[in-house]
Amino acid sequence: MERKFWLTAAGAWSRVKMAFQKKLLIVNTDITTKKRLETQFIKTQKMESIALLTGGIAHDLQNILAPVAMSIGLLREELKDQTSLTVLRAVEESAQSGLQLVKNILTYGKGIVGERALFDLSLVVRQVLKIVENGLPPTIVVDEDINRGEWFVRGDMSQLKQVFLNICVNARDAMPNGGVLGVKVEGGFFDTDDLEDYPEAHQGRYVIVSVADSGVGISEDTIDRIFEPFFTTKEGGEGTGLGLSIVLGIIRSHGGFITADSIVHRGTTFRVYLPCGEETGT
Repeated sequence: MERKFWLTAAGAWSRVKMAFQKKLLIVNTDITTKKRLETQFIKTQKMESIALLTGGIAHDLQNILAPVAMSIGLLREELKDQTSLTVLRAVEESAQSGLQLVKNILTYGKGIVGERALFDLSLVVRQVLKIVENGLPPTIVVDEDINRGEWFVRGDMSQLKQVFLNICVNARDAMPNGGVLGVKVEGGFFDTDDLEDYPEAHQGRYVIVSVADSGVGISEDTIDRIFEPFFTTKEGGEGTGLGLSIVLGIIRSHGGFITADSIVHRGTTFRVYLPCGEETGT
C-alpha cells in the first residue's frame, strides 16, 4: 500500500493507493474557514488587550491632568502680571491638549456614548464630502455614488461625521500624486451564512459606506495594525496614530464594524457597516 499526505491552503489531503485493487482514494478536509476564524479571533484578542492597556493608562493620565486644568482658574485670580499669565496660558493649553489625547484614547476602547437619533447617513456623507472637496488638490477627482435612496441609521451625527472625515482625509493623503477618491453609500443584508466571513456582523440590514482611493496602498504586514492606537505610517510629526483608532471606537459604539482592503501602488478601500434604522429605503 502506498500512502501520501500533504497540506495545502485549501485543506488536508490524503491519497491512498491500494497495491492490488489499484484504487485511488482522496480525502479533503477544508480548513480555510477555521484558519480565518482563528486569525480573526487572535486579532480581536490583541485589539482588546491593547484597548485594556491604553484605557488604564488613559484613566491614570486623566487623574493627573484634571487637577492641573482645574487649578489654572484659581491661579489666574492670584497672578496678575503679564509674565505669569503667559505661563498660565501655556500650561492651560498643554493640560487641555493632554485631556483631549486621553479622550481620544478612551474613544478607541469604548467609543463615546453621545446622542442617538435617527437620520439619513447619506446626508452626513454629502456634508463631509463638501468639506473634503474644499481641501483637495486639482489632481484628485471625486467619484460620488450616494444617490440611491435614503439610508437611515441610529447614532450620533457629529461622531459619524468625524469618522468619514478622518477616512476621507487619509484617502487624500494617500494620493500625493493625484488620483480618484470614490465614495459610495449602499444597503446590504447579512444572513447566517454571511456571518462566517464577517464575524463582527449580526444578522440583518446594514448601511455600507465605502471610501476608496487609488493611492499608494498599504502593505499586507501593515494593514493588520492600522487600527492600533499610536500606530501610523506617516512621517514623524505628521500624525498621532489615533485617527483610525478613534474611528474604530466610534463605529463599534454604534454597533457596526469596519473593514480595510488594500493593494500596494493600487489603492485602499475602507468599508463602514452600520446597522439600519427603521426608516431605511431600498
